[in-house]
Amino acid sequence: MRGLRIAVAALVLSGAATAAVEPQPEQVAESKEAVASAAPSELANYLIAKQGKAEVWAIDVDAHLEAMPAADRAGFIDSPKRIQQMLSHILLRRNLAIEARELGLDKGPVVQRELEQAIEVVLMRHRLSHIRDNSKVPDLQALAKEKFLANQAAFVSKETVSVAHILLDTKERTEEQAIAQLQAWKADVASGKAKIEELAKAHSDDPGVPNNSGVYANTDVASFVPEFADAVRKLEKPGDLSDVVKTEFGFHLIQLRDRTPGRPLQWEEVKEQLVAYERENYIKKIQADHLEELKNLPIEASEASVFPLRERYGKLQHAPAAAPQPPAAAAPEGQDADSAK
Repeated sequence: MRGLRIAVAALVLSGAATAAVEPQPEQVAESKEAVASAAPSELANYLIAKQGKAEVWAIDVDAHLEAMPAADRAGFIDSPKRIQQMLSHILLRRNLAIEARELGLDKGPVVQRELEQAIEVVLMRHRLSHIRDNSKVPDLQALAKEKFLANQAAFVSKETVSVAHILLDTKERTEEQAIAQLQAWKADVASGKAKIEELAKAHSDDPGVPNNSGVYANTDVASFVPEFADAVRKLEKPGDLSDVVKTEFGFHLIQLRDRTPGRPLQWEEVKEQLVAYERENYIKKIQADHLEELKNLPIEASEASVFPLRERYGKLQHAPAAAPQPPAAAAPEGQDADSAK
């Protein structure tokens, strides 16, 4: 990160420096567990990075991620690239803001109102979150089960398949060579001269082969790329082999090993998901009702106060309307328009 000085864990809320002691593995584990279970407001605030006159503290990261669903934050922050991009963004923004304040650009009345409106956006989001967190939600299990029983046919598990495949890319061969080789291997597998897993381990360009020998077991068909999925759907019986299939990764030979059709799901399998869905809808309805209540409050305004807005930023210059064109003269009877010219 160019020009960025990282100062990790340098300061805590008390401002005292801590001794550089190598933590023991059990201490690291306990620390990670404590951080994972703590709310942002309970975590220590410490200096993370400095650049120019700008500093980024841990609480700045908390604020930056506040609008993100809490369940997504750990996954987002578990990436050095994303951390670098985030810190660079905050530092650049903050350095520009420091420059703006030093130039007095924050003093103008319009800028002051802009800042107030930015605060309002944040407070609006927190008010809606407050409604969500403090709404009394009744037990919705009976409602969820009623809807489940009324539309039980819609609750079916996804079809899964087990397939083996060989992938040949075209980095070191032509398309024609890849197709010809896979067709030859198809004949060998069909005749029993070869097994597709052995061919995959020896020749496949699929990076997953060292771990799975080219076999994808109990996989949702929809998770495959479209061309691969379409080919798998055409295979009817275990052992059936596909024609050569082209995808964005190269060319494939696929063998069906097993197909598990979707089955009706039982209430206990979907109860948690359906109750959560009804809870979410219930809370959204409370939020929507509150917003509607605010929207319906009387608005005090007059035409005299609103109309000047149309010219507050200058009058719009409308282009003059084009003059209407006279209709074309009718040609004399018995003469077409072209010959009349």
